[in-house]
Amino acid sequence: MTQSPQEIPFGTQEAFHAAFAELYPRLVSYARRYGANFPEDIAQEAFVILMQREVPVEHPTAFLYGTVRTLSLTERRPMKNQNISLEAVAEPGQAAYAEDMVLNQEVRERMRLLSPTFREALWLFVVEGLSIREISEILAIPEATVKTRIHRAKAQLKEQLNPAGGVHVLV
Repeated sequence: MTQSPQEIPFGTQEAFHAAFAELYPRLVSYARRYGANFPEDIAQEAFVILMQREVPVEHPTAFLYGTVRTLSLTERRPMKNQNISLEAVAEPGQAAYAEDMVLNQEVRERMRLLSPTFREALWLFVVEGLSIREISEILAIPEATVKTRIHRAKAQLKEQLNPAGGVHVLV
């Protein structure tokens, strides 16, 4: 199926290839977070689904994350309600820009204590750099709920790192 330039996700063929190169490793990592057996296949399938859509999507990045999430949860349904470790997401060389902020050992340990819903919203916002709107679309929840989850996650982390109200270097 050949699409005209206005129908290609991310605009042009070149932009699509650039987006694929940037997003593919991140989507594989995201699928691994859900314990997918074949995260590479899931990431590729998400791009195929995006390309085969008859109606273009407004936010292709959010669509891809949502599709990877759905495919991973469908593949690993028993994992759905388990507390997924942040280490499953952190790979050497991935999300290096966020390592100083989020993946520091102490913060990583504290993030494990957050509920999976708070941890996921905070991860998508801080590490993946997605907008509130994109996270809302991925998780299929209202934008206000995303903001609340991120705010509460940050507040819980701050409280864990500063139990006496002092100033911690990581917060």
